[in-house]
Amino acid sequence: MPAPPFQPPEMKYPPITSGATVRQWQQQLKNRGWNLVPDGKYGPISERICVNFQREHRLEPDGIVGPITWRAAWEAPSTLAPQAPAEVLHVGSYGDAVAVWEEQADNRGWPIKHVDSSFDEESAAACKALQAAYGLPVTGNVDYQTWDAAWREEAPA
Repeated sequence: MPAPPFQPPEMKYPPITSGATVRQWQQQLKNRGWNLVPDGKYGPISERICVNFQREHRLEPDGIVGPITWRAAWEAPSTLAPQAPAEVLHVGSYGDAVAVWEEQADNRGWPIKHVDSSFDEESAAACKALQAAYGLPVTGNVDYQTWDAAWREEAPA
């Protein structure tokens, strides 16, 4: 889908940028699978999500929504998840697969303070929130569907 025309000013924080175009950009990222509330206020959470979106799509991670980031929100191809681990991740799991999933979930807006390769109650809580947001069974375990959902974007491929 082609992006609607970019309407200045650029969105950046600080200070908080507010308005209908902020809400429109936030809604588009939410539509793409980012955990973002379209409230029309570009503050620290929007900036964090913007930087992670820019990194994921190999844009300059400056946290500013200008014409390039705006267009990418509509036109950048969907990102693909790396292959899911063979085992379901659950409380007590540890290792590289846990670290990869924790980092991706945290980057997408399901906060995990301790991205540390150890799947604990904090990881399970983020997992449950992600599962609920995507209408998946809320188990707190990272199966194939939950793994894939952490990278899901509804965007042209």
